[in-house]
Amino acid sequence: MPHQANAFILAHLQRKLRIPPERFVIDMADCGNTGSSTIAIALSRAMARGATRAGMRVMLVGFGVGYSWGATLLEWI
Repeated sequence: MPHQANAFILAHLQRKLRIPPERFVIDMADCGNTGSSTIAIALSRAMARGATRAGMRVMLVGFGVGYSWGATLLEWI
């Protein structure tokens, strides 16, 4: 679940990391870059459509200006 800043960059990252599209969330078509809330928005939408289920591991990744970044791996319950 990456920070939803730029769909082009996310698609490039997804290809470079060889992550299947169904396992890499890009969900910004109707709201764009909303800062740090993009991760929560994308996670909420993934839950609503059943893409995030109990027992799954979910990686949350954020990045920003000035080369700041953070990530965590969760087991969804």
